[in-house]
Amino acid sequence: MAQSHEYLSIEYSEEEVWLTWTDKNNEHHEKSVRQLAQEARAGNAHDENVLSYYRYQLKLFARMCLDRQYLAIDEISQQLGVDLIFLCMADEMLPFDLRASFCHLMLHVHVDRDPQELVTPVKFARLWTEIPTAITIKEGWDDKKNKFASTMEFVEDYLNNVVSEAVPFANEEKNKLTFEVTGGDAPFALDSPSRPALHEAPPPCTGPAHLTLVPPPPQVVSLAHNLIYFGFYSFSELLRLTRTLLGIIDCVQGPPAMLQAYEDPGGEAFARLGPTWRSSASS
Repeated sequence: MAQSHEYLSIEYSEEEVWLTWTDKNNEHHEKSVRQLAQEARAGNAHDENVLSYYRYQLKLFARMCLDRQYLAIDEISQQLGVDLIFLCMADEMLPFDLRASFCHLMLHVHVDRDPQELVTPVKFARLWTEIPTAITIKEGWDDKKNKFASTMEFVEDYLNNVVSEAVPFANEEKNKLTFEVTGGDAPFALDSPSRPALHEAPPPCTGPAHLTLVPPPPQVVSLAHNLIYFGFYSFSELLRLTRTLLGIIDCVQGPPAMLQAYEDPGGEAFARLGPTWRSSASS
């Protein structure tokens, strides 16, 4: 089906994803997303514009599906299935901001929709017949989990990779896929004695690394959050994932590699470990 030059359609075969479009002269074009990304990095302005246009188109699709808008979800999910979105979301040859847009799309087109429902973490009142006779932290997989098995594996592997880096969050481009940070090079304000929660914006602060944490939806952390809330993980899987998320929130990995130090105006070196401050002069 011919499309106007204002619309980009997508096709994929095996592990290659292609964009097709028709320009204003009714000439048909097609190019793989990887090739577009490669040539955009090389300075090709046309391919960079096409890739940017497609990224904003994906953002539009995701926003059209917010809050389970099924008129949009039913149409877009037929064109952009779970496997196709996952392929682009996990493709390390694509730019992080484009992968973040696919991550956003996965959340609002396929995860946050029927039949998924929020799971109540703790039920204080239950029917006697609903109380199991045996409790185990391992549960069997159902069709819902099987459908998103690759996505769940990607989320956990990606977050483990983030927390195991020598200096997590040092790559500003990668932060666009993890969670969005503006005005700095780390996920938390270094000059604030108390760290903000992921769902809260930090208070205004000043200092050598002033920044604001903005937690918008298109990130792996948000996708993990919703997969947890919709009950995709068994209790044992949830315990494992929680340890990783806590490591990201605290910006700490086992050794003191996450200590971030800088010189104050008086020349005394300070380092922050988690929510507290420690003076190198007093240690």
